[in-house]
Amino acid sequence: MNATQKRSDQITLYMCPDSCSRVTINALEEAGLDYDLRLIDLLANEQRSPAYLAVNPKGKVPALTYGDHLLTENPAILHWIDRHRPQARLLPPGEGAPIEHGLMDLIWCSSTLHPMVRQIHLPSRFTDGETEGIKRDGLKKFDLEVQRIADRLAGQDWWYGDHWSIVDVYLHWLYNIAASGGFPLDAYPSLRDHAQRVSCRASYAQSLERERSASRGPS
Repeated sequence: MNATQKRSDQITLYMCPDSCSRVTINALEEAGLDYDLRLIDLLANEQRSPAYLAVNPKGKVPALTYGDHLLTENPAILHWIDRHRPQARLLPPGEGAPIEHGLMDLIWCSSTLHPMVRQIHLPSRFTDGETEGIKRDGLKKFDLEVQRIADRLAGQDWWYGDHWSIVDVYLHWLYNIAASGGFPLDAYPSLRDHAQRVSCRASYAQSLERERSASRGPS
């Protein structure tokens, strides 16, 4: 394989620690793909730097590049990883739940739940003034969604029953970020049990280590 071929196969994920990039890293680990991580410091507003905007004009993370291709938006990236490595079964393979359900649920996590969680955890991103009303609104809306999630997980191990999926990791990230902003997660024992199952998977531990290593930088 020549150098040009190596470049065309190279997967690079632009990420920030503790962000939803963690879900994408977990997907790459679960799929067994080789990839590099590039740290984008959101607190330092690095996502708006000319260097990063040249990579991803949307100025968001995660973003994934392979060769000359750019993928943005977590559902699209996760769907691509699933199609690129279907044997990893990141999403429902078709039996029991149509394959479209996986993409549908990823979009739900990203476009419906994620903004609610940000209202709870970082309400200042939604206003240049008062934040308490924004946080209360996020808590109220997320509580309605979490009740449904908790009820479903009370009767099964994973979102799709007996089969782990990357949706479980996305939900895990969402409810834990909400809890860090004051959401009363202890009121939902099924989520506590689900969190333990997610965190016990080898790929999850590996993704955390890759995230920490990227945060520390070169040794």
